[in-house]
Amino acid sequence: MRLFPKKEQILHSWEKYSLIVIGNVVFFALLYLFSYRPHNSENRASEFLALAQEQETIKRNETALVLYEKVLQDYGNTRAAQTAAARIPMIKKSATAVPADSATELYKPRLDLGSMLDRQPSVYVAGFMSMHFEDNPILQPKLREAIHRYLRLAVYDEKIPLDKIKRESEFQNETIKREFFDIKPKCNMDPDWIYDNFSLQNDNFFPWINVNIKLTVTQGNRNETEEIRLERLESGDAIELLEFRVKKSGGIAKCVGTVTAKEGSSSWSRDL
Repeated sequence: MRLFPKKEQILHSWEKYSLIVIGNVVFFALLYLFSYRPHNSENRASEFLALAQEQETIKRNETALVLYEKVLQDYGNTRAAQTAAARIPMIKKSATAVPADSATELYKPRLDLGSMLDRQPSVYVAGFMSMHFEDNPILQPKLREAIHRYLRLAVYDEKIPLDKIKRESEFQNETIKREFFDIKPKCNMDPDWIYDNFSLQNDNFFPWINVNIKLTVTQGNRNETEEIRLERLESGDAIELLEFRVKKSGGIAKCVGTVTAKEGSSSWSRDL
């Protein structure tokens, strides 16, 4: 039994099926070149138009406007550009129709792509997400974590001064200032056999400089206080301050403290 066909069999098969094979190859090559090639202007314009329409549907009009203008500017001779040209004035009209003091107004400053692309990547991404922080309450926890991570990268890896980050236009909203630039201490309790250990953690994306920390733990008529001064406490780091015995039958235990640093100050009270 032969494992390989004879030469005559190969030639016979080629004569029989060659036109079908070549025809299929040519057909799909032409189909790709004229309809599905990546650099086809109509296809690229349609993709950007679809993105713009999606953003407009979910009420992100600023982003939609940027995409519509890109379609009109870069693909002006396409059918998608005609649709974009019709939508741009309607979006601008709806934006001016919203009262400045409307309770439903969202913080969405104008996105200037030219200036944004000249900035550090971490600040660019954090700023863009900050503009949409209040859009969807369900997404806020994930957005908070992501913005915190990118701002921390800006401070620690890209060495951008905190004061410079604070001056960025995307971070001037009061909610953003409160969420990311106010001093945020976190009181931690580590249970032990007799005395529980209490520490304070820097929950900001930036370090605290020349920081004074005062912590008081109370339960019933018992309390313990400790105060300490540090030159620097890094983001995410914690400093152990005191030991206090929290009794199960002693009622509510409370953690009260103040933090004063170069970057600001904070006072808080938390039930444990």
